[in-house]
Amino acid sequence: MQHPRFLSRLAAVGLAAAVVCGVPTAAEARTWSVPRAVSATDPADLTNSELEDALMVRINQARATNGLRKIWNFDVCTDRLAEAWGERIARTGVFEHRNQGEVIRRCHKSWAGETLVRGTALSPDQMVELWLDSPGHREILLNPRARRAGVAITNDAQGRTIGVVNLVRHG
Repeated sequence: MQHPRFLSRLAAVGLAAAVVCGVPTAAEARTWSVPRAVSATDPADLTNSELEDALMVRINQARATNGLRKIWNFDVCTDRLAEAWGERIARTGVFEHRNQGEVIRRCHKSWAGETLVRGTALSPDQMVELWLDSPGHREILLNPRARRAGVAITNDAQGRTIGVVNLVRHG
């Protein structure tokens, strides 16, 4: 059996090596990558999770077209808040924006913006086009401060698609 002090030193060396080698820290692990592309499948055949990925791909295409950097990561906290807000809209029928101060405070961000959409059989392309045609929503999608995202696509009792996108900047 190994001596406990030896094991604790070994663990410390392993942790130091992980930091030096760039293994993600706990804060970094609270994100996951936005896909760079999605298959060109009929949106009606996609799950809501796949639609969320397709929506972020389309948002990143719009950002790139406008000379902006892409959003590379989803953020766990921001995504949870987007999901909860989409479910609230679906449950209550009240279609309104969340106070973005709440997203900033709860997720420890320095900036947040939100886009909402509701309609029947909306594709990710249609959602982004609707947002880009609205000056306030366009400003959020194309904001250079945006670095991470939280996305929710859900359906209400009337069969309408509800899309929520929260874009944020950390720190």
